[in-house]
Amino acid sequence: MSKVFAISRYVLVGSFVAMCFMTGCTKRPSEEQLTQLEEARAAVESAEKKLAELREERMNLESQLSQKQAILQEHEAERDDLREKMAARESGGTE
Repeated sequence: MSKVFAISRYVLVGSFVAMCFMTGCTKRPSEEQLTQLEEARAAVESAEKKLAELREERMNLESQLSQKQAILQEHEAERDDLREKMAARESGGTE
């Protein structure tokens, strides 16, 4: 097991050193990196704006749904009331 850890350690250190040499150490990001960063920021802003719009739309739809459910309950209560009245008339008329 200790050989595996030693080998892993060397591979990790070697990878780190290789990355340092490949990327280089500069004080400023390159123009390409800046462009990519700006594109990423624009994409994030766009996604956040879309998310806000969708959340607002969802809230509106939930509000509409609750209003329609309330109307449905009123209509169902009215229907039940009319059924009771009709049943009372029918039973009263047959006696």
